[in-house]
Amino acid sequence: MSGYPLIKDLAVISDRHTCALLDNNGRIYWYCPDRFDGEAILSSLLDAEKGGFWSVGPAEKTFLGRQFQDRSSILHTYFSMEGKGFTLTDFMPLGMEWKGICRKFSRVPYAVLNEVKLKPNYGLEEEEFIVESPNLIRLKRSGLWLCASHPLSVKGDLISFTIPKDEEGWASLTDSAEITRELLNDSMDITLKNWSKIESLVNYHGPFENQVRNSLRALQQMIYEPSGGIVAAATTSLPEVIGGERNYDYRFVWMRDAALITSSLTQIITTGELERKFISFIAGAMDKNNEDHVSCFYGIDQTKRLDAKEIPLSGYMDSQPVFVGNPAAKQFQLDAEANVLIACSLIYNKFGKRTNWETVSRIADYICKNWERKDNGIWEEEQQQHYTSSKAFAARGLELLAPYQEDKALAKRWLDNAALIREFINKNCKTTNGAYAIYAGSEEVDLSAALFVAFGFDQADSEPMLATIGQLEEKYCENNLYRRHLLEFDSTKEGAFLAGSCWMAHYYAIAGDLDKSKKIIEAVLGFSNDLGYFSEEVDIASGQMLGNFPQTFVHSSFICAVNGYKLALQGENSAV
Repeated sequence: MSGYPLIKDLAVISDRHTCALLDNNGRIYWYCPDRFDGEAILSSLLDAEKGGFWSVGPAEKTFLGRQFQDRSSILHTYFSMEGKGFTLTDFMPLGMEWKGICRKFSRVPYAVLNEVKLKPNYGLEEEEFIVESPNLIRLKRSGLWLCASHPLSVKGDLISFTIPKDEEGWASLTDSAEITRELLNDSMDITLKNWSKIESLVNYHGPFENQVRNSLRALQQMIYEPSGGIVAAATTSLPEVIGGERNYDYRFVWMRDAALITSSLTQIITTGELERKFISFIAGAMDKNNEDHVSCFYGIDQTKRLDAKEIPLSGYMDSQPVFVGNPAAKQFQLDAEANVLIACSLIYNKFGKRTNWETVSRIADYICKNWERKDNGIWEEEQQQHYTSSKAFAARGLELLAPYQEDKALAKRWLDNAALIREFINKNCKTTNGAYAIYAGSEEVDLSAALFVAFGFDQADSEPMLATIGQLEEKYCENNLYRRHLLEFDSTKEGAFLAGSCWMAHYYAIAGDLDKSKKIIEAVLGFSNDLGYFSEEVDIASGQMLGNFPQTFVHSSFICAVNGYKLALQGENSAV
């Protein structure tokens, strides 16, 4: 299992088309040219032997620290060599006609060796190198160019170059053969200015301000700019359990996740651009695929992705299978439809415009026709059930959207269906001790119920909520972090679920227990890395991050929890 970075050591650089992941040693483990869900050419994150990488030597250098420049995606990593320092700057040009990875080296105190292994199609194919000049190599299969300030050497599938002692250096892996030091420097200035514009779209002031802004950066890095879709994570198949089989491809736009992310951002300072793109993405995807409802996820270009397949890689720390695509594509997820309605109602309330109303009302009609069906639930279980959270979100979505329906008969129909859903929940979805069951007939509860209060489905002090919270605290909590409940896997074997932990922090903020809310927020922050990134889960005992990275679902849930805590400090209720 050697050769793999700890997930907590990873950082992301992005151009809002795709991204690259590197560790605190300057080694790039993951890069899909062109788009987030494209074929990786650097993929040693998933197979240390087959996958490509870009390493920066020598191994003896000491990592001192790293930071992003302002709220941009330009990353500076600081090293020392025998007491003398140098800086590695990594970025992906934003706003240029060319794209790729750029690396700048300040004057190095000793020779620095770069080794680049480029293996297309996740390391499963060989690249053909064409040496155009001593400092320029063309990658025939990938259509990319590797350019460097110092001569490049090719040996087998490895390209190397050395920056001599007391010299500066640079290199780029891009779709352009025309990179120069001057162009690289100019592109970095332009990139910084463009990230400043992106930063201005959303902001936050209040408790945990720097940490929230770190999460905002992570979210903005994961947006596919051409469509406005936000991917669930940058990676595929990073395991929820090391050595286990719960490995999934998250490089797509999950409607539930995107809706929850948008809901969280709508409640802080925004210009409306992010919200507009969210609704536009949904409308475009439904129109492109001729649908009367939303699929559980789409490709970043709004296409339906039904092509899930396993690929022959060893997996992160020998965790298999490794997937390209996600087998959940054909599931029915009622809560995804419902969360879209909740997010849209928040957007309409904030900006006073019914953007893409015909599309949104079609989703409401679809929910009315289909809420009585069993679905796959928020955790995308293979086992279909009458999941309580799916029904509750559906009822609340219809209730929140109905006031914007000008046709009174249709508005009444939506509200009547919401009432029927509530009746179904009250009759069928309670445990014998009165808590909200995970599904009709179950005696177990789940973290997703914490959202019932934030979304206004129920009050924090109602008997069912208090019974549910009590059971969650008794059976699912450890050190102020919480596990979810799964039907098809023993969740005691996986890590604490960070998004759900944030939902609990938000619940306690609304309930008025600010001390408990703060403790949960601080516990969650204890498992962010030095740049403020979260993965999906954490192993509390070892501190190891688990699951795909960075997990946008967690970042948005963290923002929502902190904002709920902030409003509670001010005596305000953040429930919608």
